[in-house]
Amino acid sequence: MSLLEIIIFFLVVWWPIFFILLPIGYEQLPQKKNFRFAKSAPKKPNILYKFIFTTVFSILTTFTFWCLSYFNIFSLKRLILSL
Repeated sequence: MSLLEIIIFFLVVWWPIFFILLPIGYEQLPQKKNFRFAKSAPKKPNILYKFIFTTVFSILTTFTFWCLSYFNIFSLKRLILSL
């Protein structure tokens, strides 16, 4: 895999995982205390934790696919060309 393919693969894995993790642990703000925020605003979003988890997961997934491609065990190019 070239560097561009690695970056694209990483981003394609990163974005869906990040959006899947966003609603996990969602607790709505009490309505009476904070009128400045939207009703759907989370009490404690934990964005940093979700960002770090998503990044680590995406790096491990990208590294795994890079190893499979490097050692000619599995290749996305061959899979696409065989279709």
